[in-house]
Amino acid sequence: MSQTTTAAERPYGGSAYSWYVVILLALVYACHSMDRGMAGLLVEPIRHEFGLNDKQLGLFTGMAFGMSFSLAVLPMGYIADRVNRKRLLALIVLIWSGMTALGGLTRNFAQLVAVRIGVGVSEAGAAPLALPMLTDIFPPSKRSFALGIFYMSSPVGGFLVSIIGATVAAHYGWRAALMVAGIPGIILAALLILTVREPRRGGAEIGGGAAEKAPGMLEGFRFLIRTPAVFCLMCACTLIGLLNITIGSWTMSFFMRVHKLPIGQAAIILGVGGGLIGMLSPPIMGWLADRLAPRNVRWPLRLVAIACFFSFLLTLVMLFTPSLMVSIVTFVIADFLRHGYTPPTYSVLMTHTPTHMRSSVMAIMQLMTNLAGFGLGPFVTGAISDYYGGGTAIKFALADAAFVFLIVLVLLIVASRMLYGKPDAQPRA
Repeated sequence: MSQTTTAAERPYGGSAYSWYVVILLALVYACHSMDRGMAGLLVEPIRHEFGLNDKQLGLFTGMAFGMSFSLAVLPMGYIADRVNRKRLLALIVLIWSGMTALGGLTRNFAQLVAVRIGVGVSEAGAAPLALPMLTDIFPPSKRSFALGIFYMSSPVGGFLVSIIGATVAAHYGWRAALMVAGIPGIILAALLILTVREPRRGGAEIGGGAAEKAPGMLEGFRFLIRTPAVFCLMCACTLIGLLNITIGSWTMSFFMRVHKLPIGQAAIILGVGGGLIGMLSPPIMGWLADRLAPRNVRWPLRLVAIACFFSFLLTLVMLFTPSLMVSIVTFVIADFLRHGYTPPTYSVLMTHTPTHMRSSVMAIMQLMTNLAGFGLGPFVTGAISDYYGGGTAIKFALADAAFVFLIVLVLLIVASRMLYGKPDAQPRA
C-alpha cells in the first residue's frame, strides 16, 4: 500500500472499532429519539399550564416537528452525499440538543412551537448521515444485525424519556425535564469529533464499491420512479413509522386518561415496558433477518409482515380491555413487535440503493416518514379524538389508526413480489 494512501482509502478498521462506531452512533440516535420524544411525555402538564386542546397538542408533538423536519431533510441528504458526515452529524447534535434545552425557557405556546421547529430542522440530518455511514462499514451479510444494534437507540431514547424525563418532570416540572434532555448531546458530539473516522463510501460492498459522482437533488426521486419495488417498500416503512410515532405520542395520554394513572406510573410503563423490552426488538429482528435471508430472500420482509399483523391485534386488545394489567402486557408485546421493522427493511432498502445516493434516498425515506408520522399522525389522531368527544375517546382514535397495519401488510407483500419475483426465488448469495 502506498505511503500516501489517505485514511478514507484504507480499510475502516478492526471489528471492535467498527462495533464501537455502531454503539456511538446508536447513542447519538438515542439522543435524537429522547429529544424528539420529550414532547409526547410532557403533553399533559403542558396542556394544563397553557390550556391547550388535543389539536394544539398534536401540532406541538407532531406537525411543528414533522413539517420543519420535512423541509430540511432533502437538503440534509443532498449535503450528506458530499461532505464529511461525522463532522456534520456532530454539529447538528449540538444544535438539536440546544434547542431542546431552550424549550424549558419558553413562556407561551407559540414559543414552544418555535423551538420544536428548531429541533425538527436539526434532527433532519441524523438518519441520512448515520445510516449510510453504517452501510459503508458493514457488508450486506452483517448489515441487518448492525442496524439492529443501531436501532436499539429508539427504545433506549424512549426509556430515558420515560424514566429520567418523567422523574425530573414529576419533581422539578416539565421545563427542567427539557433542559436536562439537552445535556447528553454535547458529550456525544465531542466523541464523534475525537474518536470516529469517516468511512469510505461503498467500502463495505463486494469489490469495494464504485466511486461515483454525488447525485443531484432530484436523482433520488428519479431512482424511485425507475424502481417501484423500492418505492413500495419505502411506503410500507413510512406507514409503520407513522404508527410508531402516533401510538408513541398518545400512549402516555391513553394510560393517564383511560386507566387514571399519574404521570410517574404511566412513564414507568412506557419506559420499562416499551423502552427496555422494545430495545431488544431491533437486534433480534436484525439477527433473524441475517440468518434467514440465505434460506430465502423474502424472510426479512416476511418477519416485518408477521410482526405487523400481531401488533394490530394486540393494539386493539390494549385499547379496549378493561384490565390495566392486560393493557400493559399487550402494549409491551405490541411495542416490541412494532419497533423491530427498521433493521430488516432498511437493510433491504440500502442494499438495493446505489452507494453514491444512499444519503439522498434515506433523506426521502425520512421525509415520507415524518410528513406522514409527525406531520399528520398525532395531529389527525388528536382531531379524531376531539371528534369522538376527547378525553377517554383517545382509545377510539388510536384504534382507527391501528388499521393502517393492514395496509402495511399489503405493501410488504407487493414489494417482496416486485423485488424477488415468485415465491420460489433462490437464496441470496
